[in-house]
Amino acid sequence: MAPTVGFSVQVVKGTALTSIIGFVELTKAGTAVTNATFQPFLVYGLVALIYFALCWPLSKSSQFLERKLNAAHHH
Repeated sequence: MAPTVGFSVQVVKGTALTSIIGFVELTKAGTAVTNATFQPFLVYGLVALIYFALCWPLSKSSQFLERKLNAAHHH
């Protein structure tokens, strides 16, 4: 199941949803804001939180799916 989770995260990176707010776009926007505010730790911390918010639910969903599929094989 672990390869599936990794693949799922790759899909998130490449889907239309994240093409609007993709990692590259987030870092470019973070760089622009950092240049304007001179607060790189705050800006890149927020960028990391946004990206985490995109990937964490996917990871949790796949863990749930893994538990559900493994429970089906034990019966």
